[in-house]
Amino acid sequence: MSGPATSCGSPSEQVRSAPEAERRLHKQILLDNIDFLIDTLTAEHVRRQQHPPAGCPRATPENIARNQSKTGDPCQYHAIQRRGNESDKECPCGDPLVDSDDPLDTVATVVLGKQAISPSERFFDRVPRRTVANLRESHGTWENIATLDQEDLHEAVRAASPRKGVSTKRIECLQSLLEAVTETHYTEGTTLRGFSRVQYSTYVKFLQTIPGVEEQDAWWIVQTAFDKPVWPADPLIDELLVSLGLLDPASSLDSTGRHTDLEDELIDRQIPVLYRALATHAVNSDAGNCGENCEIRKFLLTYRLEEQRKEREGPVVVDLFAGAGGLSHGLSQAGYDVRWAIDIEPDAVATYRLNHPEIPHQNVVCGDVREIDIAAEVRNAAPDPDVIVGGPPCQSLSQAGYRSRRAKDDDYSVLDDDRTNLYTKYVEAVDELRPKAIVMENVEGMVNKVGDTDVRVIDWIIEDLKALDKNGEGYQVGFRLQDMTELGIPQERERVLLIGIRNDLVVSENEVEDLLDSLKSTDCDRTIRQGLSGLPRLRRGEGGRVLAETGRGSKSQYVKQNRLHEGTELCFNHQAREHPMEKDRILFDEGLQPGDTGWDVKYDSDGEYAEYIEYDVGTADNPRFRDKYRKLEWSKPSPTIVAHLAKDANGFVLPDYYEHARPDREHADPRRNRGITPREAARLQSFPDHYIFLGPFTSWFRQIGNAVPPVAGKIIGTALWAVFSDEIDETAPTAEQHPAAEIASDD
Repeated sequence: MSGPATSCGSPSEQVRSAPEAERRLHKQILLDNIDFLIDTLTAEHVRRQQHPPAGCPRATPENIARNQSKTGDPCQYHAIQRRGNESDKECPCGDPLVDSDDPLDTVATVVLGKQAISPSERFFDRVPRRTVANLRESHGTWENIATLDQEDLHEAVRAASPRKGVSTKRIECLQSLLEAVTETHYTEGTTLRGFSRVQYSTYVKFLQTIPGVEEQDAWWIVQTAFDKPVWPADPLIDELLVSLGLLDPASSLDSTGRHTDLEDELIDRQIPVLYRALATHAVNSDAGNCGENCEIRKFLLTYRLEEQRKEREGPVVVDLFAGAGGLSHGLSQAGYDVRWAIDIEPDAVATYRLNHPEIPHQNVVCGDVREIDIAAEVRNAAPDPDVIVGGPPCQSLSQAGYRSRRAKDDDYSVLDDDRTNLYTKYVEAVDELRPKAIVMENVEGMVNKVGDTDVRVIDWIIEDLKALDKNGEGYQVGFRLQDMTELGIPQERERVLLIGIRNDLVVSENEVEDLLDSLKSTDCDRTIRQGLSGLPRLRRGEGGRVLAETGRGSKSQYVKQNRLHEGTELCFNHQAREHPMEKDRILFDEGLQPGDTGWDVKYDSDGEYAEYIEYDVGTADNPRFRDKYRKLEWSKPSPTIVAHLAKDANGFVLPDYYEHARPDREHADPRRNRGITPREAARLQSFPDHYIFLGPFTSWFRQIGNAVPPVAGKIIGTALWAVFSDEIDETAPTAEQHPAAEIASDD
């Protein structure tokens, strides 16, 4: 980690003083997303090109013996590479004992290695591991080595050592080890294979009889050689665990040699992988500091506490139906102080909490607005909010949602759908809290007439908001069907933006309309090519939760002006589907040209690939459902990023960049014809690359598709700033901070 030393005491002192709810909720997020933390730690290490640790959890003698007939999970260092499962390749860790067949090998490395070092440092004590590997290669089994007399053993060990400087004392310890192993009744002969099934403490007691093996070494050996799910205590790792919030400060002083609480809270398979990843970070970083260049800073409880102690100015915001936090993030960039948020989706709430460390976890509520007294909850965190924002769930008003419900129920009516009326909870909150301004975002279906009626939901909302006039303190309200491309976002996304200003703050009859008009801040057309500039160009099936790389080449003006590439040197949520169905691959590679849809393949071609369109696209004169298959165009904005991407990405097929965007025969590869990744969808939604989406793969897409583009939130927030008092006007963003019209070259 890098950054200034903390000014608020040691990690233990900070965590000990933290509110219990913050500690509990943060710990739960980490426990629910341990694999993401492991991948981030590993990718950070690879990115910094530091030497990998030895002792791969999947290469322990016990694990290898147990899984001889299985391929097993890929090496962690392969898993964070873009090429996916490469477990058949040579171990990238370069561990000399990666093919060890006897736990005795690891025990021998401890007695031959450095003394008085922490367990975490053992992963990087490579000389004794090479010594043991050479010794085994030249003499075969430990049975053979044990037959050597003292002089021959000394000569053999020194010949096997890369440094030729093994002390006599160390070699004597090895000799004592071999004698103890030969004499023990737990195994037959000079080996630790097949050690009797005993309590973990029995392993430790036996190992501590060997000169040179301390208690902390013994627990480390039990984990790394015998493949047992134990968590050895280690001062370096313990400090990091406290900073993460996974270990109570009092437990770090425990002298039992292991942390049984952690063992109970983690899945067995996670323990050795997480331990090794944290050991690597602890050895190569300063666990007491965390600056903006630390890739795991969002996972650290101490980082959150530091952020929450900072003084924040600006209008206070409450975000209802907050989702993954796109609107909140944009408003924060515009200088607003977001204090409280709520959403019903657990994954979205976890994502919001992780990416908004300045907001206490308990102020980001996971719950149903219909079952919560919003006003009472908000007053505990922000007694007098300046702005209430939000977008009530819109599935009932979206075209896709309406089609889906009608297909299952001929009597279905949007007007009777409970979700249509969720906006009333928003209105109730406005009525009770009386903010200075309100912002609502929703799908364009809100301004369309419902079915055969003359009813528009937007009219209901405006009528209800205007009815809030109490003693002249109602709201001037207006709305606009806003094309997000006009806000500099590379996506054809039309959304209803409703803005209201409390009457006592209104200075003109058309203030809201003028404000909405001012949102058209750019006349340029952003393209997919600009939006995805600088991201790694994946083939089908490549990528993962975290990649230890970023894209090559220059960044587009869209990326640079919105600083989307800053804040991380890793690539999160960049995972491409494999598209296993042959018909899909044929359509991607041959049947579809950029700009084509399934209807074009069926009717606007020679019909060569029409047989692969197995769904109803209507007729040549009356198209329908044309976007089930669609190939994008690099030179145009993206279609609306939708939550449906969670089901498949066939409607968002990205053409091979090196064939269609920047022709290059040497690099062209049809395997790059594939659905967009969640990270690409996030870029097209204007989320910065450091914004991490938690939960499973499909949930990433849902969260992104349902979000308000952060850049739109920033522009709206900047336009609203004039509504608030002169005391905070000085901190308002300048016009130069808006996305500008200038367009960069390509990527």
